[in-house]
Amino acid sequence: MSPPSQVLQFEEHGVHTIAFHQDESGVANADVVQSYFATDFLKSTHGIKRLVIDLSGVGTLNSASLGPLVQKLREIQDLKGSLALAGVTSPALREIFALTRFDKVFPIYPLRAEAIRALAGA
Repeated sequence: MSPPSQVLQFEEHGVHTIAFHQDESGVANADVVQSYFATDFLKSTHGIKRLVIDLSGVGTLNSASLGPLVQKLREIQDLKGSLALAGVTSPALREIFALTRFDKVFPIYPLRAEAIRALAGA
């Protein structure tokens, strides 16, 4: 079991944000990320209308992670809310998002602060 500090959750300007702890070389623990999306993500974000998921330091996501992202997007759209991604910089992650067309479905911002500003104004 990973320590809770591996998954960071906070609220800024009415926008809930999820980010992942990065080690000294700027890399998030892949097992923690995959496990969070597969088991805790949907429960921990239930009912949230404005959500930013910061994927800085995340190298890749598997199908068990991608499914819950789509589910959350639908849930937030049903609530008339907004969801955005930030920090999608890993070449492997960018390729997965292009192949799955997630880059066309999710608003993606280079920086967390930009995504928060966009959703706070929404």
